[in-house]
Order: sequence, then C-alpha cells, then structure tokens
Amino acid sequence: MMAAPGRRRITLLPAILVLSLFLPWIASAASAVLGIDLGTEYIKAALVKPGIPLEIVLTKDSKRKEVSAVAFKPVRDAQKTDSFPERIYGSDAVALAARFPNDVYPNLRPLLGQLVKQSSLVEEYRKTHPALDLVEYGDRGTVAFRSAAFQKEEEPFTVEELLAMELQNIRTNAEALAGKTSKIEDVVITVPAFYTADELRAIEVASELAGLNILGLISNGLAVGVNYATSRTFPSVTESGKAEYHLIYDMGAGSTSATVLQFQGKTIKDKGKQNKTVQEVSVLGTGYDRLLGGDALNAIIVDQMVNEFVKTPAAQKQSVAHESVRTHGRAAAKLWKEAERARQVLSANSETMASFEGLYDDIDFRYKLTRANFEELAGEFADRVEPAVKQALKAANLSMADLDSVILHGGATRTPFVQAQLEKVLGGAGKIRTNVNGDEAAVFGAAFKGAGLSTSFRVKEIQTRDGTPYSVGLQWMIDEKGSDPVRF
Repeated sequence: MMAAPGRRRITLLPAILVLSLFLPWIASAASAVLGIDLGTEYIKAALVKPGIPLEIVLTKDSKRKEVSAVAFKPVRDAQKTDSFPERIYGSDAVALAARFPNDVYPNLRPLLGQLVKQSSLVEEYRKTHPALDLVEYGDRGTVAFRSAAFQKEEEPFTVEELLAMELQNIRTNAEALAGKTSKIEDVVITVPAFYTADELRAIEVASELAGLNILGLISNGLAVGVNYATSRTFPSVTESGKAEYHLIYDMGAGSTSATVLQFQGKTIKDKGKQNKTVQEVSVLGTGYDRLLGGDALNAIIVDQMVNEFVKTPAAQKQSVAHESVRTHGRAAAKLWKEAERARQVLSANSETMASFEGLYDDIDFRYKLTRANFEELAGEFADRVEPAVKQALKAANLSMADLDSVILHGGATRTPFVQAQLEKVLGGAGKIRTNVNGDEAAVFGAAFKGAGLSTSFRVKEIQTRDGTPYSVGLQWMIDEKGSDPVRF
C-alpha cells in the first residue's frame, strides 16, 4: 500500500555504500553497487557486492527482467475517503490494463524530457494508450498524468515521479538480493546515445527521487562494448597492434541505434617505473532511429487486427468504426498485449492465432497472422534498418569493410526480417555475431562500469570514451568575484 496520505513524493532514502568486485575483494560486507539497463519495455538490473561478483537482480516472481510499468489499483470510494490505492509494478501492473486501463503506466522512457505540445513521441504514446489522462505539467510543459484512483485535488504525477517509483522497486529487489543489512545507492544507468540534455536530466531527477546516486550514465552501445571487453584482450597499439572495430546494432522496444566501437590495448605507465596494459573501448560514431523498434512493429499488428475486426459481420452489424476500437481503453490494452505476444511467436514460428472474448461491445474476435503477411505489412520498416548503420559508419569515418563484426543486441533484433535486412546490408551473414547476451550484455556492462567507478572495487581496467551525436556548449556568468558555470 502507499504510505502516508498527502502528496505522494518519493522519500529520498539514506544509503551506506562501500564496495568491492571480483578478484581481490576490498570492501565491507554491507556494500553494493547496481547497474541498471533502463529500456522502454523492460528494466534489468545487475548487482555487484562482496560474495556476489555480478548477478542479475530477480523480480519478486524470479524473472530476470522487470516490465517497465507501474499501476495504481483503485480502492472503493477513493474519492470519498483518505485511503490510497495500492501501487503495483511490472507484469502485475500490465495484467491490470484490461480492467483499469486509465491507471496503468507502461513504457514511460520515451516521454522523459519531452514537451507535450512539441513532441511526436508524446502523440504516439497517446495513440498507444488512449485511456491515460496525459496532461501538461505546469510551466515546464513536460508530461504528467492524472489518476482517477486518487482524489481530484491531487496534483498529476510527473513522468519522472512514475519512473522513480519503478526505480525504487528495482532498488528494493536489489537490496533483497544483497542482504538485509545492505543499502544500495550508487548506480550506473544505460541511456540511448541520442538522448538530449533534457532527457538525461529527467533520468537524473527520477534517480534522485528514488534515492539513487548516479555514478555515471553510459550509452547502450558502449555498455554492450564494455561487457564484450571484460572477457577479451585486444592487440596493444603501443606494440604495433591493430585496433578492432565492431558495430553494436541494438533494436529494442522503442528505438534502434547503431554504435561503432574501437577496441584496443595500450601500454601506459603505472605506479613507480612499472608499465601496464589497459583495454580501451571508444565510441567512434552512432546512428539511430528513435521510432523504429518492437513497439512500432506491434502497432502494425494492432492496426491489422482492428481492420479485420471491423470487417466481421458482428462488428458491421453494429457499425463499429476503426477509430472507435483503436481509442477504446480496454480494447486497446488487449490488442497491444496480444500484438506483442504475436510478434514474439512469429520470430520462431510461421503463424500465430489470437482470440479475444468481448473485445469491443461484447463482440468476440479470432485472428490469424502468418509471418509472410506480417513481413509484407512491415515492408517500409525493413527499409529503415540500414540508415542507422550508415549514419554510424559515416560519423566514424569507416566503411563496412573496416568492421570486424556486427554484434546484435535487443529483443527486436530476433525478428527474422531485421536479421535478413542486416545480412543484405552487410553482403552476407559472415560478420553478424550473437556472441554477447542479447538481453543482458548492456546491464552487465553497466554494472562492471559502476564497479570500476567505485573507489571500493578493483576490476580489470577498461578505459571508456563515450560520445554524443549532439554538439555541447558551455555558458558562463561573469561577475566581480570570478566566473561560475551556469549551464551546459
């Protein structure tokens, strides 16, 4: 249940952290650090602490990833009492979408830092979740939600507050794994390479509300690269070795990115007169498509299902319109859930069936989709696979021939036509690799980076250089006492 009545701000929790990792241990038993892969559809976390070198944080249902969703389960006569609704997370929250479509908040990451009146991402979210009361928050103009589960005088929840609740749930699960005496505060969080300063700041705000201290933000592609480098040694360029170049192709639920990474060893001076060889992972170029991902492919299936539904005799008898079904909260929640399942099934099977009881106006509906039909519907999306790769290579001043491999990451890369299109772009499957965990490489990389940033761990030395596709500027305010930086 939610805590005390009044404004539901998340309490900033005090934390104790001193840490250690892998060989040798140098930390107290109560310390830990967390890596978080903040995806659109799922949140994954990996814990590092003495006795737990690098382990995935399980959900309360013992799953290795948490659905990125929070819900408020209404109580009876909530408007007339001081009682507060129960807060539900993950798959349990999504399961309530058909019953309470206006109080389940999934896939919030694309809304971070977005202005309601100017963002196409906000409009797409509204279409996907028509039952949610999405509003503009005050003078900021950013996204917030009003919940019918609370009293009318309550302020809307900002998207940062809702994300903070999800992060706090992840933190609770991690502390259960770490032990009763452990308090987890320090984290490294993955972010898309294309994030703007406003989007990065929104993640910082959500983390602060959840009582987390961000040791660093790392781009998704670089996090995968760090994980790739932990078990490998690369040629030393100081000893005439040749650097390796790999492209990380990451297609998740909300977006697609391509990151060109350079891997190399380098001999540097250590303490005293000793030399040591360190591994370097550098981002040379990135490309992206902010709207190409699993959700976009699900939308194709949803539209097709609605088209077929309105053609049924029962729907035509009641003159059911396409837009009426698409914007109906409960019907939309059922359709989107089934579309996600159907797309995943078609990754390994040639056809799938769906059945809905009382989809709209008590009309039942059965639907069949083949992989061939799906790929025909998704034809224009296949053409969008290549541009991100070309953008990344252009930014890195490299060609396809310079790449040692293309490493796949993200659930949507399992879609057969995506892999087929990549093979076409690369001139064959020879360079395509699945030699990292396509679901967990980023979170393991983030956790390893967190251990390296913590002063309490000694780990394999991997120096990283991240990049951004945007220019960065500094502004100073000059006064008689000197100069102070006021904005990045």
